[in-house]
Amino acid sequence: MATNVRGSPTFVWDTSKPLGQGATSMVYMGRNKKTGDEVAVKVFNSQSYQRPFSVQRREFEVMQKLSHENIVKLLAIEEESPSRAKVIVMEFCTHGTLYNLLDMAENNFGLAEEEFLRVLAQVTAGVKHLRDNKIIHRDIKPGNILRSVREDGRSVFKLTDFGAARELEQDEEFLSLYGTDEYLHPDMYERAVLRKSRGKQFGVYVDLWSLGVTFYHAATGSLPFRPFGGRKNRETMHQITAKKEHDVISGVQDTHGGPIRWSKDLPPTCRLSRGLKSLITPCLAKLLEKDQNLTMTFDDFFLRVDDIASRTPYYAFCPSSFSLLTLYARGRDDMSQLRQLITDQTDIPGGAQLLMVDGKELKDESREPVSSYLPHVSPEHPIFVFNKLPEFKRFIKPAVGKFPDIPPETMVDTDYPLSKKCYAVLHSVRNAVKVILQCNNLMNMAVKMYSNHIQHKSLEMELSMGHVMRGCSDARSWKEHLFSSLNTQATLLKALSNSNVKPPGLDVMGRANMLQTIYQTGNRECTQVSTSIHSKLDKAVSMLENIKVGQTADAGWDPSVGCMPSDRCIEKMDVLISKMHKVVLSFKEDRSRRALNNNDEQIHRFDKNKLKELCITARTLVEDHCVNRASMLFEAYKQFYSKVVQIHDSGERLDALVIDIYKQQKRLCDKLKVSGKQCAAQTESCLSALGQTEPVTNGEVSNHGDNGTASSLGTRQERLDGVLDGLQLTRSSLEEVRALLDENTSLMERFSSLQDQDQGEDDKSWEYVPYQEQNAR
Repeated sequence: MATNVRGSPTFVWDTSKPLGQGATSMVYMGRNKKTGDEVAVKVFNSQSYQRPFSVQRREFEVMQKLSHENIVKLLAIEEESPSRAKVIVMEFCTHGTLYNLLDMAENNFGLAEEEFLRVLAQVTAGVKHLRDNKIIHRDIKPGNILRSVREDGRSVFKLTDFGAARELEQDEEFLSLYGTDEYLHPDMYERAVLRKSRGKQFGVYVDLWSLGVTFYHAATGSLPFRPFGGRKNRETMHQITAKKEHDVISGVQDTHGGPIRWSKDLPPTCRLSRGLKSLITPCLAKLLEKDQNLTMTFDDFFLRVDDIASRTPYYAFCPSSFSLLTLYARGRDDMSQLRQLITDQTDIPGGAQLLMVDGKELKDESREPVSSYLPHVSPEHPIFVFNKLPEFKRFIKPAVGKFPDIPPETMVDTDYPLSKKCYAVLHSVRNAVKVILQCNNLMNMAVKMYSNHIQHKSLEMELSMGHVMRGCSDARSWKEHLFSSLNTQATLLKALSNSNVKPPGLDVMGRANMLQTIYQTGNRECTQVSTSIHSKLDKAVSMLENIKVGQTADAGWDPSVGCMPSDRCIEKMDVLISKMHKVVLSFKEDRSRRALNNNDEQIHRFDKNKLKELCITARTLVEDHCVNRASMLFEAYKQFYSKVVQIHDSGERLDALVIDIYKQQKRLCDKLKVSGKQCAAQTESCLSALGQTEPVTNGEVSNHGDNGTASSLGTRQERLDGVLDGLQLTRSSLEEVRALLDENTSLMERFSSLQDQDQGEDDKSWEYVPYQEQNAR
């Protein structure tokens, strides 16, 4: 083993522990002689020294210019002993490369969303540092992106291998050929691989193409352009990349000589959310544009990625589509923009969306950013998006990979990669089961939340209706009392006018006629309004009875219809994964041995049968149990929601009707108040004038020149006393009316303040108050 150990003045490395290999070098794991720290040592082979000396030094010079978290750190450039050949010593990244990460079975259909966003942001940051130093990499690919892990468990991705890198201005071009086939720009591929277009020059845009292929690979687990037979099918590979249309981001040939399957979208098996796909796909389309005049510039690319990285994810569950949404909102986006993001993914118009968080309805339509008031949401506690219209999409099961056909024959060379594909699909199935369980749980939460919402609204409407009915009853009583008093007063004044005793300076008949006009006009108008109010009130009472049904809306809901945690489907999938992993390892070992003895071959056949059984078991579990039960739950929700959404709609119509009744009642009270004031003014004038009449003394009144007899005086006195008593009674009645009007005004003001308060609460409904706390209030 000692012969494998080599060193430089400060470092030592073991050539039996390679970390990677390139055309001109090998990278080994080494250690610092003084500290024992692990390092990566790049040692150049004889082929590298055949290059011009300026090219040999270029990598050293490039790395010495770079210093960034997302660029592998240069520790030293030393001379190997005793050859004195230059070696590059770099930081050691403990978790291999991005390619190693994508080669893991759980990532065969692409990285999880959070990890992909790290790759996107950090690789872009590294490339930006290169461009800030006017450097082009020319060999960007997952194998040249190292991965380390912080103490908090989060990945850090770093660009490495600057053997092809060089300084290049934005408008400069180069002739030399570098890169890896699948990640080469079509123009470079044509020259380097097909040996055509000699003398063609290239610019910095070739790095943009390589970035597009790399990010597509990270998002999907596959290369975007795949001819049948792989890289050996060079002509088709070039045909795919060179002849694809604008906005096409992938082209796949499934059979020998077959057609190309083009796509402008990421595949459904991709683990990225629809919200992130909508941001990434246009960016990939611009990166994977052959024509450099149509592709984006580096500055545009950096701005696009900065925009994506700066957005905040808000999670929302839409039961009408049985889907968990991720909404990427900008920091300045308000509720209208958030609703538009929901519309983009659900086709539910903003006006038809009922948004709720923890039982609290979100209604804010202000221009304030949602980040300033929207509570923290997560996939476990998202925004719930209900459609006010009873519309549903068909149940769509989560996309999973397809298990490959498993031939019965023993083929040691191909059975190992076949088992790896099965293993990757099994992880895809497990992810689908996890999504189904999560959506099942959220569906039950949605039903409970919406039922509570309906019950709460029903109780609110019942309370509001109680206030309105009492107000309508009081207004009717006030109306009858007022106009009865007006009629009585007019009658009394007419009687006074016909008597022989008339108050001096008072046009009694004129007053009587005026009161009669007030009575007739006011009574007619108020009666019309009152009749309309009570007609609408009868309709509102009928509607309220229908809405009360919503207080038991979820009585028939059965949460166990769906796939439940108690079914332990995730645990069952983990067992299947464990068993298949053993088969994969066994097949890997068999392939390394090439020839199997009879016993090993028999075991291999048993394992192959087991592989097939595991695939069938997994497919049966997800299709016949999880998907089927979720579909049944979705159908039950459709029946539930079709009923309660009508109750909700009736509640909104009743709410509008109550507001209309309130407005008409206020109009009625305003008319009563006007009539009452007119009546009171006339009464005060009459009583004031009557007060000037000489009072009765000992049963007599002064004659003031009246030549009538004593009997006539008595009669006149009696009539006057009667009139005075009647007017006093009228005044007392009017004072009662006035008191009732004052009371009505006070009640109406309180009722109005309650309405204003309710509307104010609606306006401020963005202020997050948990439903339980709201009930506690």
